[in-house]
Amino acid sequence: MGKKNKNNMKPKKFIFKDSITLVSPTGLRAQNLREFLNILETCPDKVVFHHLYQSHLKYAYILRDFPNDFANWAAEALEDVALAEKLASFDPFNFPAVSQLRGVLTAIVEEHLWDLPTVPWVRPGFEFYFSWATTIVSPTNIVVSNLAEFKKALGAIPETSLYYHFYEARKRHKERRSDDFSVWIETNFGLPAVVEKIREIDFYFFSLVEIKEMLSEILEEI
Repeated sequence: MGKKNKNNMKPKKFIFKDSITLVSPTGLRAQNLREFLNILETCPDKVVFHHLYQSHLKYAYILRDFPNDFANWAAEALEDVALAEKLASFDPFNFPAVSQLRGVLTAIVEEHLWDLPTVPWVRPGFEFYFSWATTIVSPTNIVVSNLAEFKKALGAIPETSLYYHFYEARKRHKERRSDDFSVWIETNFGLPAVVEKIREIDFYFFSLVEIKEMLSEILEEI
């Protein structure tokens, strides 16, 4: 478990970091699908980013039918499962810019509205409230030097740490589009089969709890 990397160097330590997300309301809300579209077209990129990329932090322990806030609102408030499925039919991490995502979302909603006889409204209390978030990252006291320690630590870290290293990392490793875990394992230990399995996880469509279980299963094979 503590074997050296291909350059015969001592493995670099992995320092687990945690992230705190502070959500801020914009004051914008949509009572119907037309209002939702109008706001979606003009709201700041950070708002779109929050509702698409950071939804997993809200649903870490709750099994939801869809992986982002927009799709869940369509299903639960508008009771329009068809629209929800459309809004959840793509992985936002495959898009390099939020502006591209906005175009995809608005096109989906516009096309869907064309096929409806009337603009659907939600019941009072089910409006969509647009918000954005500030993320604060800090190191934890969990530091590992080998794979045995890493496997043990993975079960102890909070879901907010898992999000930072497995989801948010994709925005930092733009060229690899990968997570911190597989990058660390690949760099220090090789193990291409393990790295490939980790990177093949269709992570966007699973909760943080499910992802932790999947990672633990993969690592148990080492």
